Amino acid sequence: MLRTLLGTKLMIEQKGRQAFNLDTILLADFVKVPAKTKVLMDFGTGAGALMLYMSQKTKASIVGVEVQEQRYLQALHNIKLNHLEPQVTVLHQDVRTIDMKDVDCIISNPPFFKVSEGSNKNESEDDTIARHEVMLTLDELISSASRTLKYGGHFYMIHRPDRFAEIVSVMNKYHIEIKRVRFVHPYFDREANHVLIQGIKNGQSGMTLESPLILYVEKHILTKEMVSIYGGRENVTEFIK
Repeated sequence: MLRTLLGTKLMIEQKGRQAFNLDTILLADFVKVPAKTKVLMDFGTGAGALMLYMSQKTKASIVGVEVQEQRYLQALHNIKLNHLEPQVTVLHQDVRTIDMKDVDCIISNPPFFKVSEGSNKNESEDDTIARHEVMLTLDELISSASRTLKYGGHFYMIHRPDRFAEIVSVMNKYHIEIKRVRFVHPYFDREANHVLIQGIKNGQSGMTLESPLILYVEKHILTKEMVSIYGGRENVTEFIK
């Protein structure tokens, strides 16, 4: 399915969950690309939606990394579809084996679930790898990000709030200091179901807890902030994941 990338004039070819979902949109909005960024990487780029969003935020070179062949090929297709080849590229590679160094900024929408939890036997292998830590654990992701980032490089991630304490511990282990955190709630009176995190490699201590992002005022009615994130569209009611 060919569709518009929400909030932009870009196009993206969607195959099931491969294109983009709520996580993608929230993380893209949260990221503030440092002004002097030369290289931005997207670890686990999938079909490339985050890279497309970042092309609207920065003139830096954007490099995606995707281990699954079908998603890698879809990302290549979406780059060409939007004529972004001069700025955006994708590597068919495992994040754990990346040998690039001194990268300015890394973003990631990684697998949320440990292998033992939330398992859905009806998922395809493709979806299972994207959603569960089958091929990439949280520790491996952050270790690779720390190894790849330059001193003072920025790291952005979206994840689950119930793993926040673990995320803090692992980021401390690999010397990425958490600087900004924002929890995302479906409704004002519901518990958070996403957390957005910015860290800086070897950064100084000091974290800002931003005001919560609320998705809906009531069923099918987005908050004003979410309408703004969606580029003024008020009729987006179906979120994936």
